Amino acid sequence: MSFLEQFFSACNCRIIARDDHSIKVELTEEADRAFMNRPFYWHYKDQLNEKGAPMTVTFYVKHTGQPLRAQEEYISFGSPRFHQLLDYAKKKSSFVRLYEQCQSIQPVKMEPWLFVHFLVSYEANGKKERMESIAIHLISGKVHHDFLSKISTIPFDQTIPSLHYVLSPFITPVSGLKRLRKLLENELDQEDHEWAKEAKKKQEKELSLLHAFYNGNEEDHELYNKEKEAIMRRFEPVIHVSVLNGGLFYLSHERYHSF
Repeated sequence: MSFLEQFFSACNCRIIARDDHSIKVELTEEADRAFMNRPFYWHYKDQLNEKGAPMTVTFYVKHTGQPLRAQEEYISFGSPRFHQLLDYAKKKSSFVRLYEQCQSIQPVKMEPWLFVHFLVSYEANGKKERMESIAIHLISGKVHHDFLSKISTIPFDQTIPSLHYVLSPFITPVSGLKRLRKLLENELDQEDHEWAKEAKKKQEKELSLLHAFYNGNEEDHELYNKEKEAIMRRFEPVIHVSVLNGGLFYLSHERYHSF
């Protein structure tokens, strides 16, 4: 849910209501054109040189048990709509640099944080995805998993305000990204991987059936190998970690010590 709220806020869409299971947003014209698949409507408005009416949509992250009404839909990790939003986000802003806006007549020290959205994909005869958001302080190395919730009410701008100055990082952004990826990989190693064990069992069963089917039939050796490779690929459990987007956030020294 936090991703949806952050995404639509970044797109300047007005969030009308939200709870733990849904978010209702009034789309901007740009967002409506990009997501809602209404090319004829917008073409008609463009031809008349009229202002269109963007849709208001409610997205549910959990099933309510009730039929969906007009302008309501479910969205989940891995769904086509989720990937549409991800692709749009990557196209619009794969990396940002933002500065906290502090109201001060004294010099303000700004400290760098590297924030990264990772997409974790669990694959084995199917795919399950989730998003992991982590930030690292590029001076101390301190890591936060709830960084976005802590900065959600902080005003930011793309330009550094007057009287603000940036402290040089001890950890480069490239090194910080490597640290975050390694941390995430270590956390993944500690997870329950029963899904991978089940996939391997299915793989062994499929290979056993394949071997029994082709046993003694030497002339179909090439076809046997092709089907064997396909089974190996389909059932082999693997976890892919990719970077969706991220950014450098410069926060005041006082803000860092309040975390």
